[in-house]
Amino acid sequence: MPTRIYSLPPELLLAIFEYTVSPSAVDSQTSPRSESESTVSSAEVWPDVFDVNHGPWVLGQVCSKWRSISLSLPYLWSAFYLRLPQHEENAVDVLRAWLDRSGNTPLQFQITATAAFCGQQSLLTVLAAASHRWQSVALVDVSMGFLDALATQREIQNSSFPLLQELSFLSRNSESDFDISVVEDSPTALEIFLNAPKLNTLVNLDSASPSTFQFPWNQLTTYVGSEASHTIDHLEVMLLCPNLVECDVAFREFRNWPAVSSLPLLKLKKWTIRTCSATTDVYALLSRTDIQVPQLKELSLLAGPYSLDPALNLLYPALCSSRSQLEYLELSGKTESESFSRFLEISGTITHIRIWMDSVAILPPKNLLPMLNTLELGLTEQKDIYELDMTALADVVRFRLESDCVQSIQKLNIVVGERETSIVRPPIMEVLEEEGLLIQVCSK
Repeated sequence: MPTRIYSLPPELLLAIFEYTVSPSAVDSQTSPRSESESTVSSAEVWPDVFDVNHGPWVLGQVCSKWRSISLSLPYLWSAFYLRLPQHEENAVDVLRAWLDRSGNTPLQFQITATAAFCGQQSLLTVLAAASHRWQSVALVDVSMGFLDALATQREIQNSSFPLLQELSFLSRNSESDFDISVVEDSPTALEIFLNAPKLNTLVNLDSASPSTFQFPWNQLTTYVGSEASHTIDHLEVMLLCPNLVECDVAFREFRNWPAVSSLPLLKLKKWTIRTCSATTDVYALLSRTDIQVPQLKELSLLAGPYSLDPALNLLYPALCSSRSQLEYLELSGKTESESFSRFLEISGTITHIRIWMDSVAILPPKNLLPMLNTLELGLTEQKDIYELDMTALADVVRFRLESDCVQSIQKLNIVVGERETSIVRPPIMEVLEEEGLLIQVCSK
């Protein structure tokens, strides 16, 4: 008599298989960062091509029915991690079989891009033959030697990357062998991704210097840069990309760099700035720069345990001169109420604000932000809720409810970690809920 798992209808098995090994399922289990933390530099775990005991390989080992279904879903094989094989004798056949099973679907993959991979020319040849299907590529611990080896592949030389939309530099090894001193000797390697007509996203979670490469800079609309790179590397990229719409950068290390008269981010709509050290040199440098953000709608200033004031003071004149109409503001860090209030005075169009209680623990003054209707309190730990002055919270909510000059706060969202499903609410919140305030607990 068949067991229940064998008797499941094929369409249900299809849904289970897709969820189990899909990139979105993997991403949700290994989230690269929380909203209140700095961007990390480690590579995420995707199905390993050479690990036959995990990922889509194992689905075909259960029974003939499962094998048939797994082979009928090219999507299951469209995302993978390619590392140096432990056993080289069958590595090429294994990779070729994986790619064959992916059919004609666009490919998303991560690859160990170290110099050691240069000895795997046969693997690179098989991978390069599918370069017309590359959609998202993550180079882990990238080296110039690897890029040189990849650039010499015939398929790479003779064609572009017609589907490539996202390129990432990731890091598993803190001692990356990306040698900036050999850049001038590798012009072909630096131009390898120049002919990618759909490339729009660059993610730099490594110590590489993206500005040394020849990218189609005018196409890029999204840039993410972590604290693994120098602050100047991020600024150089931002200067090279006139059409940025979304930018997430971490400011930590600083080295001498000539002041820039202007930083025109004329199309930027979403900007996240993460402060990852106590130094304020970068903010002092940028204070002499004319930052232009006329289209900015969403702003996140995340300083964690450090002072938030340098970031607030930097963006204050930029928002004033650009006449930006912010709609969303997210804050974490230590701040004086005076700097906080001064910044909010010129942000009257904000309708949604998120404040991380582990650091800020203050509320916007009740008579500011006249269009505010959604307030979010971010909790790194449940106990952070008690850092907030509950009497002040009730005062703000009730004042705005009765006022004719400002919008009432309609929603209070308590933002918790993904594993948290509920919190113990202070009694005043229950009272406010009875008075009509909608209070929800949601994951970040």
